[in-house]
Amino acid sequence: MNRFMSASMFCIIILMVPARLAVGQSNAETAFQKQDYDAALEAWNKLLDENPDLKDIHYNQGNAKFRKGELDEAIESYEQALSLKDRDALADVYYNLGNAYLNKQDVKKAREFYKQTLRLRPGDEDAKANMELMNLMPPPPPQEQQSDNSEDSKDKQENQEQQQDQDSESQDKEQEQGDQEQDQQKKDDSEAQEQEQDQQKSEEQQDQEDQEQQQKPSDGEESVDQDELMNAQQILDALKDRETENMREQIRLKTSGRDNEKDW
Repeated sequence: MNRFMSASMFCIIILMVPARLAVGQSNAETAFQKQDYDAALEAWNKLLDENPDLKDIHYNQGNAKFRKGELDEAIESYEQALSLKDRDALADVYYNLGNAYLNKQDVKKAREFYKQTLRLRPGDEDAKANMELMNLMPPPPPQEQQSDNSEDSKDKQENQEQQQDQDSESQDKEQEQGDQEQDQQKKDDSEAQEQEQDQQKSEEQQDQEDQEQQQKPSDGEESVDQDELMNAQQILDALKDRETENMREQIRLKTSGRDNEKDW
């Protein structure tokens, strides 16, 4: 960007100061020519403290700050010199403001100040040349817009990081909950299996006891069976005795001869 700037911007305004301040003005000018800008600024600051109405000093200070690369400070000093009454001096202020903003890549403001320079000084060849060169190049994005975009990008990145942290935390919680549910399910399954095994074992034991109980008659049943057997035996014995008695009777009758008697 420096190729757009004319050497005329580095000229300083020769101040008409009282004789008692001439030494300070001379020291400031000498330091500026020697590129000792700190010393020049110190001398001009002293002059400005003693003579606040000397607005031209702000313009010279702006040139020294521009040479130091302090663009924002230079713009501030130039703006304080905009109250100059001299038309040609004011045109220099606008021109240098344009150069300062152009170095900050704020093409829009630079163009506005170059236009102000040409309004006051239509024949300014340096301002015309810078305007033509800027028209041939694509305007860079304004610094403020870049700053806004940078802030937006930073906020967006922070939001993304925060969202990622939240997602990660949510996933951890879901994983932990899933693990707990899985452990609880395993525990429930194990308890259910144990209960099923206990129930099956109990049923098998009950079946075995039932089988043993069926195979082994009870005391009552043994007593009933024994009584029935005794009764049956007695009946058989009685039948045998009766049959024996009948046989004896038949034998007796046969041998007694009664069947030979006739009933007359």
